[in-house]
Amino acid sequence: MRHLLAFLFPVLISVSNFAAETATYGVKYNSTDLKNEVWRANDDGSETLLKQFVFPSGGWITAKSFADDKTGKLFLWDSGGGLSDSEKGFVVYDPATNSITTGVKEGYQDGYQATFQSVLKIDDLIMNDVDTSGDATSVIGSDQLIGASGSSIIASGTDSTDGTATTVIGSNDIVGADGDTLISKESDGSIHIGEDSLVTIEEAGVQQLYATDANGDSIDINIKEGTDLLLNGVSVSNSLGGITTNATNISTNTAGIATNSTSISTNTAGITTNATNISTNTAGIATNSTSISTNTAGIATNSTNISTNTAGIATNSTSISTNTAGIATNAAVIENLRSSYSSAIASTVAMGQVEIADEGFSIGIGHGTFNGENALGYGLGYGGQFKNGSRFKLRASKSGDANGVGITISF
Repeated sequence: MRHLLAFLFPVLISVSNFAAETATYGVKYNSTDLKNEVWRANDDGSETLLKQFVFPSGGWITAKSFADDKTGKLFLWDSGGGLSDSEKGFVVYDPATNSITTGVKEGYQDGYQATFQSVLKIDDLIMNDVDTSGDATSVIGSDQLIGASGSSIIASGTDSTDGTATTVIGSNDIVGADGDTLISKESDGSIHIGEDSLVTIEEAGVQQLYATDANGDSIDINIKEGTDLLLNGVSVSNSLGGITTNATNISTNTAGIATNSTSISTNTAGITTNATNISTNTAGIATNSTSISTNTAGIATNSTNISTNTAGIATNSTSISTNTAGIATNAAVIENLRSSYSSAIASTVAMGQVEIADEGFSIGIGHGTFNGENALGYGLGYGGQFKNGSRFKLRASKSGDANGVGITISF
């Protein structure tokens, strides 16, 4: 609960920053001009004359007059003395236009001791209920949230493929309070998570997954140590064990080749010695001596080639060891990415389940799951109307490390 309050407090501060400015108004009589006047009492103790006017009947009843909290207008009850029924009504002052309207019949009836305008039953917007499992729920009075422009913000829908229920968000971009994109769908159908994005898109029957930087260039994806990446339910780390075993065997074979190379070198020296002895001892066999000399030269060439090959094998062994370490690192990177994007998508789904009322405060809790990751999302909203008639709606949501705040103002 402390975490929820810590989340709601800055949101309430933000709401207060957007709320309409409150003001104190007074009505008094100017005996010199023989007119009533509307004044505003300023915070510094001064006052400002806003409007002079005359009640049609010459007087009014203060006890039946009031300020409409919804519209900000002052409803002043004309006493009605000496007026016809068509002339009777409220004298209404509108601060938004600094204007006076007489004969307003809205809620004006003789015989009322008091009038209460703009009364709203809160259960028509949101109320407590119990679901079929007996668990407490909060019920919002509509399946669709519509902006003042008439466009849908959040609505219930149906999947066109399997007919299951869906929640439809009215835009393809979810933006954080700092203006950076949290999640978006681009014109090519790719889904981007974050400003410098983790991107996924289906191409030619294959689901591509990659990351980009601020310039849109592809960058590496790192799965941090401590997580495991599964491919078709099989641990990549375990699969890498066979590669490690092969690397060990290659290293052992390399050592054996090096030993053989040393032995060949030793044998070459012995052959050279024997060739010298044969040359000394076979002075009479010139033809054979020449052939043996030729063969000796060939053996020397082979020895050089063997030494060159030995060096190449050693180099390849080093490269294999380096590649093995790189494969292990990439496996950890991929697993961390899987957990991160699954948690992020679960948080996004949870935040998307929270709907906000058109009027007053509303609060909601959503649950999301994706690829084995679960997340709870909390949302708070406030909807209302400025004094000039413009409507506004504030929304904030949070799930894990994901936060979202938005405002809609309609004119």
